[in-house]
Amino acid sequence: VNNVESLMNIPAIVLEGGASFAEIGTDESKGPKLFCLSGNVAEPGVYEVPFGATTRELIEGAGGVDGELLGVLVGGAAGTFLRSDQLDIPLTFEDTRAAGVSLGSGVVMVFNTETDMAAIVQRIAHFFREESCGLCVPCRVGTVRQEEALVRMYEGGDQDHERGLLAELDTVLKDASICGLGQFATVAVQSAIEIGLIGAER
Repeated sequence: VNNVESLMNIPAIVLEGGASFAEIGTDESKGPKLFCLSGNVAEPGVYEVPFGATTRELIEGAGGVDGELLGVLVGGAAGTFLRSDQLDIPLTFEDTRAAGVSLGSGVVMVFNTETDMAAIVQRIAHFFREESCGLCVPCRVGTVRQEEALVRMYEGGDQDHERGLLAELDTVLKDASICGLGQFATVAVQSAIEIGLIGAER
């Protein structure tokens, strides 16, 4: 155990017992969960809710969206973008897994319609490019090519060509990268494309 969230659960388990703790949440995701809510939300901050709360409930508990909602990134840089009609997925390991979403570090970033999503997604791609240790070729080269393709898309390049290239990079990075950084470097980018936050749809 080496994280604050796990350590903070210990007193409740010791004082009230494991059974009491297990009554919080769901059968497969027990206890409370900390979520770091940021972006275009009225009251950003760290919120503790029982496993099973939805993204919509989390945002409403923080005062709602500041502006008109465009999308929500769940799970941080390696996470998944959600549309407004996907906010009722329960935030549990089992429900997010079934929906193809990752809880990750518990980061929830809210974006309104005034956000430059192309710049946000490029920043995520740049993060993975910079964080790659360079040990394996798929990640070392693939993260660079991903960022380059996104820049070309942003500058008005051939959308279909760049989307095809990004899809190929997604396959290669997931299949051939040595570690999780490379395997998850394309997840947020692909989800942003799939739900139309960037690319031709925008």
